[in-house]
Amino acid sequence: MLAPVHRAWGNRVVRECVSLAEAGYRVRALMRCEQEHVAEGVTFLPAPAYRNRLQRFLNLPRVLRMALAQRADIYHLHNPDMIPLALVLKLLGKTVIYDTHEDYSQRLLLRSWLPKPLRRPLGYLLSLAERGLSHWLDATLVTQERQLPRFSKRCRLLRNAPVLSEVLMARVRVQAAALAREARPYRLIYAGGLSRARGLFNALDALQGLNARGLATRLWLLGPELEPCLDQAMGHPAWAHVDYLGLQPHETVLAHMMRADVGLAVLADEGDHAAARPTKLFEYMACGLPFVASDFPLWREFVGDRGGIWVRADDPEGLLEALCALLGDEVWRRELAAQGGEFVANFNWDEEKQSLLSVYEYLSR
Repeated sequence: MLAPVHRAWGNRVVRECVSLAEAGYRVRALMRCEQEHVAEGVTFLPAPAYRNRLQRFLNLPRVLRMALAQRADIYHLHNPDMIPLALVLKLLGKTVIYDTHEDYSQRLLLRSWLPKPLRRPLGYLLSLAERGLSHWLDATLVTQERQLPRFSKRCRLLRNAPVLSEVLMARVRVQAAALAREARPYRLIYAGGLSRARGLFNALDALQGLNARGLATRLWLLGPELEPCLDQAMGHPAWAHVDYLGLQPHETVLAHMMRADVGLAVLADEGDHAAARPTKLFEYMACGLPFVASDFPLWREFVGDRGGIWVRADDPEGLLEALCALLGDEVWRRELAAQGGEFVANFNWDEEKQSLLSVYEYLSR
């Protein structure tokens, strides 16, 4: 596994690695970690460190040398950073899988570090590169149904689904039990990348409104800053009611979900947000947490009216009213939590990983 920009815990890459190791494959993953270590049957190797995006790309020759040193039967590369390496490895006669976690042709439209005039042209060029690559590589994995027509027949859908193994959830429950909290104030949670488009300031506005109405509420905020926004957020009047925990291990995030009252996933209709199923939504449900989420047709069609409330992302008053209604009705919250639990019992990584295993079984013949 080549994923040098991803941390070696709590993400899609790690889920895939562990699933393959459990199926009997010898898995070595080049990822962001302090030192070489083995976890859940996977050997994690520290990827070259970088301080900025330029250095990240300058590291590619080192990543290639480290990859070739493994003498792997299958090279599984993640995200567009690895496209040059996918080409080189294929030219060297290797078996190569390209795994795109998101529709990056749309996700580039949200990258604040790119000048706006360049975002759409670069997204188009990236889309062409991925499409051409899929016809040459041995397999391509995507997360969204709408991506399938753009790629070759060797493309497979591997959706982001929550991990619900009993071993994991048992560890999470132990952590959750150690998190002290009282019945009041209420607890909201948002877990994921922080940006205006991800709903940070809508959440703060709603938090301020809840406390102004006498509903004492605090917000757990867990995740990295995707664009410069925290300084402005800290100046918001509602920041006094925020507990910002930054980037945390996956189990810690899930433990906080178990102890919260409502999970937030109110993303703006920008980039590929409306087409991508957010893992956090399913993790909220897996942790017995009702949600308030953006009323995107794909999301509502997939989940239905179970597990939470749908609101328009551009309607802050609607978000506030939905939260007031949920926090004021504990019985309703429990009903929604039970519905969410039933949903994720049928949509989880144990079911979804079969697509991954079938690709590896075919390529290993």
